[in-house]
Amino acid sequence: MYRQMLKRQEFLRAEIEDCLRVINAAPPGKLEVHKNNSSVRFYVKPDNGPRKYLPKAEIKTAKLLANKRIMLTRLSFLEKELRATELYLKYYPKEAARQKIINRESKLLELLPVPDSLPWHLQPFSSNLSFVENLKHPSPSGHMLRSKSECLIDMELFYRNVPFRYECELKVFGTTIYPDFTFFNEKTSEYKYWEHFGMMDDPVYRRKAFDKIETYISYGFVPGENVLFTYETSKAPLTITTVDRTIDEIAAWLEL
Repeated sequence: MYRQMLKRQEFLRAEIEDCLRVINAAPPGKLEVHKNNSSVRFYVKPDNGPRKYLPKAEIKTAKLLANKRIMLTRLSFLEKELRATELYLKYYPKEAARQKIINRESKLLELLPVPDSLPWHLQPFSSNLSFVENLKHPSPSGHMLRSKSECLIDMELFYRNVPFRYECELKVFGTTIYPDFTFFNEKTSEYKYWEHFGMMDDPVYRRKAFDKIETYISYGFVPGENVLFTYETSKAPLTITTVDRTIDEIAAWLEL
């Protein structure tokens, strides 16, 4: 969001400069328009002195003054938005400061006692704190998700009463990864993970997805057994059929 506001600030400043160029190049004075039935008369009102009638021969001047009037109104709105943007940027905490605050607040969870009766998926856990501004899709479960597809999966898991954690920290051989969804079989003490890759038609995203899949396999995870992968592209989006079929597999594993 901070970067977006910086870009907006740059855009507003450029637009203000364009408005000022038009205003400064226009004739002096202010355009006044008077309508009387079907008759329309144009006048120019100087800053000091009486207004002057503009005949049809001076319609070009009237158009320049009309455009100046529009630009003055637009300039007013642009300057107000620029002031608001500058205030936002002035008081919005920088990324490092925000991350420090989030980390500090998250550590409070470690101080809270965990009741023995609290279900596994509701117990405190370390989650992914990177790019928290991308968590913008709310689910009935109470989670904020990074994409609409993840939100669909989250909703279906919640409605079907399948216990899970979203972006729970997983440490393997000194490496930390955050699977999209984590499941725990309390009877067997086994874990299962679900990763959804949502932009497989994007070459950069696809390369990162392949790297993550390779990471799982290199650490001994077996696709289709203890880690499940689903995919989509812009032309082949994730369907509720795929989601339900995957949840059926997880529910059977959990013996729900």
